[in-house]
Amino acid sequence: IEPITEPVWDAPTGRSARPISTWNNAIIRALDAHDIAVTGEPGSYIDGADCYDPDGEEKFRGPHAINFWRCENISFSGYTIVDSANWAHAIFQSRNITTRNVKVYGGHDGFDVRTCDNVLVEDCVFHTGDDCIAGFDNNDVVIRRCSLNTSCSLFRFGGNNVLIEDCSGSAPGIYGHRCSLTPEQKAASFPTSPENSRHDTLNVFLYYCDFRAEIRRTPGEILMRRCTFEGPNRLFALNFDGKHQWCSNRSLASIKFEDCTFTGLRYPVHIYGDANEKLTFELENVNLSAAPEFADEPLINAVNYEAVRLKNVRIKGYNKPRMIAYTEGVFETVDSTPVEVVKPENDELVSVNRE
Repeated sequence: IEPITEPVWDAPTGRSARPISTWNNAIIRALDAHDIAVTGEPGSYIDGADCYDPDGEEKFRGPHAINFWRCENISFSGYTIVDSANWAHAIFQSRNITTRNVKVYGGHDGFDVRTCDNVLVEDCVFHTGDDCIAGFDNNDVVIRRCSLNTSCSLFRFGGNNVLIEDCSGSAPGIYGHRCSLTPEQKAASFPTSPENSRHDTLNVFLYYCDFRAEIRRTPGEILMRRCTFEGPNRLFALNFDGKHQWCSNRSLASIKFEDCTFTGLRYPVHIYGDANEKLTFELENVNLSAAPEFADEPLINAVNYEAVRLKNVRIKGYNKPRMIAYTEGVFETVDSTPVEVVKPENDELVSVNRE
């Protein structure tokens, strides 16, 4: 596992790419370790207490619950994390990671891996205020049979050879997004509620690739299958438009959704890829339905795509299913609800992201 040779500190976000830094503080830490496990007995839990740190990320986040750097042969199992003051799991430059029967409630992100290889996450519960599962530059990843609930994105992820299967969840988020609290509420470690914080689920899958690491393999070969999610704003978003710091490294080459059902969508699919490395996006045996008040929204907005392919896709609740194609690419449908491909009224390339 290659060590970091150049210290990196990003002042606007407060996130550090150095393993020894304030941002990497955690209740449980490991650095350059191997054959290591965090195992919980029945009823065991780690309480982050939404700990407030005025010098932390976004001027309020405290330590992570678990933070590992440059480790291998890791096992997480059997415990619960509640109200983590930053990410529940922050795992970097590590390999051979197995996570089973772990639960995360409240706080921020549930499970973050970055520059990690051979990752298995199964039979877990991530009901979080921020992203459920996040990270980028991860290779050979399997995530299965997880219960997910969030007030941000279910997956904010990037990598190569990623399989997500038999996962489910519904919106809105049980725990609100803590960034939407007032400064006074953050300082008091105030609990979130529907009245004081955002609870909508933004994305099923939001592609992620920030600036803190070189991406080692072409991002792609991502498959989500046999998953069911109710009420998210979007199914998928790729925002490689130069305006998003969390999508500013290397774009995504391919992703496929198979044997899935997504209901109550608002803005279903947004693609803004790299003109030099375009996306292939596929839906097969997928059921999509719109939230009633969003029946007139486009099904797909697409910029810089190689191909969009729909096979046996059933679309309900949209008055006029259509794809807005800002640039040229292949569009194919087989045994699917008809989708009209239309050009925008002008040729200006606009960001397809909506928060």
